[in-house]
This record gives sequence, structure tokens and C-alpha cells, in this order.
Amino acid sequence: MRKVYVAIVLLSSLLVANFITVQDENGTLKKKDIAHQENECLNQDEKEYSLQAFYRELQIEKVKAINAMVAKRKAEEVHKKEQIAKENKTVYVPTKTDKEILLEYAKYFKGGKYVWGGTTPEGFDCSGYVQYLYKKQNVNMPRTAWEQSKVGIEIPKDQLKKGDLVFFLTDKSRKIPVTHVGIYMGDNQFIHAASKAQGIIISRLDSGSYAKTFVKATRVF
Repeated sequence: MRKVYVAIVLLSSLLVANFITVQDENGTLKKKDIAHQENECLNQDEKEYSLQAFYRELQIEKVKAINAMVAKRKAEEVHKKEQIAKENKTVYVPTKTDKEILLEYAKYFKGGKYVWGGTTPEGFDCSGYVQYLYKKQNVNMPRTAWEQSKVGIEIPKDQLKKGDLVFFLTDKSRKIPVTHVGIYMGDNQFIHAASKAQGIIISRLDSGSYAKTFVKATRVF
């Protein structure tokens, strides 16, 4: 444990500044001069006030040191987790509560406005909607449905779980394998920013046009 020594020098005259020195085995860490004209109560005993001022300085430095130590430990923990995830090539696996929060938040925007290129609650397109919701769970996703389909682990359609992503080819004229994305909600249903006419809706995965245009499903978390 690092040892810290405090030296307090009190001078008797109000015309001369008192000072405090904080040291450890490696030398001086801090030196503070406190002039008596800084006194809040000039009618207070000179030595008594000086001690109060010195102790206040010590408390401030103590709080700063503790905050710096806590911040450093948190940074080290985050870095360690990132390194472990990188080395093991793992994907983020949140708790059941995280998935429930994701779906509840997704349903909050049901009936919302569809805007081509939209990425905010003022208006979403399909991939902007997914990107926004996943970011709320601290998962960064690419911007387009096609790029999002490359993230995570591909899973069979019959093994879908809540929070998984489902992808579709709804516009072959765009000449890309995936053009639409939604979030699976269970019971063969998914929520998505469908179109300008429909907005954000819940659709069936096992019937209708989306059953015919389904491409793949992935599990990001």
C-alpha cells in the first residue's frame, strides 16, 4: 500500500501564507499555499481556520484520487471483456430481460411512421428501425438490411427465438439478396417498418407475401 505523508506548517502572522505538503516515498505529490486573506471568517482563530482549510484540501484530493482509481478500474474491466470476446470470437449474449426490453421497446413504436432512409423515432425504414432498437441494447448494427444479414449466426427458420432477425427479398429490382428486415416476436410473428402506406406493423412469417419472400434468419444476440 502506498504511504502518504502530510506536513502542515502554520505561520503565526496573517501577512504570511501557510502551506501544506503531501508526500510519499517517491517525493512530493502536492504542495498547497493557503493565504489568510482567503479566510471565510477573519475573526476566527488563525491556526484553527488554517487546519480546517488544510483538511478540506485533503478531502478534495482524496475524492479526486478515488474517482480516478474507479474510472481506471472500469476502463480496465471493459478492455479485458473486449479482449476476451475478440479472442474467443463470441457474440454478445444478453439476458432474457434484455430481449424482453428489446421487444417491448419495438412494440412501443408500432403504428409509427415509415420514412425511406429514416433512423429516428420521427420515421424509420426497416433497417433503420432495427439499427435503432439494437443500439438501445448496446449492439451496433450496420445501416442496411443486406449488411445486417451478414451479422450474427444464421439459424434455421424452425429454431427462431424472440429477438432474432428475419430477412426477406421484397424487391428483386435492387439486384441484392436481401432488401427487408424485421425482428421476430415469437408465434410466427415479426415486427418491422413495412412501407410508407403501412408504417410499423406486426406481420405473419408463415403466410402471405413474407412467407414467400423469406430469405434467412440470424441471431445477433
